[in-house]
Amino acid sequence: MPQSRGAQNADREASPVTRRGRVRPPSAHALEREQEIYNVAAEIFERKGYAATTLQDIADAVGLLKGSLYYYIDSKEDLLYAITKAIHEGAVLNLEGAEAAGSEPAVRLRALLEGHLNAFDARRTWIRVFYTEYGHLTGERRREIMGVRRRYEQYVDELLRAGQADGSFCPERDPRILGNAILTMVNSVFLWYKPGVDEPIDRVARAYADFALAGLSCPAGHRHPAGRVAAPKRAKRTAPRG
Repeated sequence: MPQSRGAQNADREASPVTRRGRVRPPSAHALEREQEIYNVAAEIFERKGYAATTLQDIADAVGLLKGSLYYYIDSKEDLLYAITKAIHEGAVLNLEGAEAAGSEPAVRLRALLEGHLNAFDARRTWIRVFYTEYGHLTGERRREIMGVRRRYEQYVDELLRAGQADGSFCPERDPRILGNAILTMVNSVFLWYKPGVDEPIDRVARAYADFALAGLSCPAGHRHPAGRVAAPKRAKRTAPRG
């Protein structure tokens, strides 16, 4: 399957462009090598865990002297941050794509969920590393990533409340509970999905979106006062600072 637009942008944007405050001269070979280092680091982080992985492990795997890694990074955390940042840049692109998918909350929610899961096929290892290892990020890097996550969660909450307001979703259900349930469901795919064994990821994505949207509807015969829940005022969103 071709990479999603988010995955393609993640490839382009994953690499830090500065090291100790100095801009590295652009070089196609250096960027390719850097991407290889990130991919190898993700594979080793997934296999051994971030804490148990050393820079020597990564250097050996890519055929570099350990000291040569410092042309690309300053620390092991740089690698985890680049991997995590790429995943979240893809998430922001998915959010923007969902926003452009249509005016109805149900249409935008479906687009968000399917896009979320389809991206998994292109970045499986990186996504697994994020979910299992992002707690090792520190300081401003951790705050940045958590800020993007909160933005994503807020958007799901907005869609649920808007859908309750227009009658698409049952208004008597707690949107906070529903939002947490939906995001937990889609974020846990990495725990079980095996390419080549399970259904193609686009079919999984459709099935998950179908399931989520069906669960948001009122049960058959359910009645409630119209307009019970008001849609929240939608805040203007801007791209997170990198």
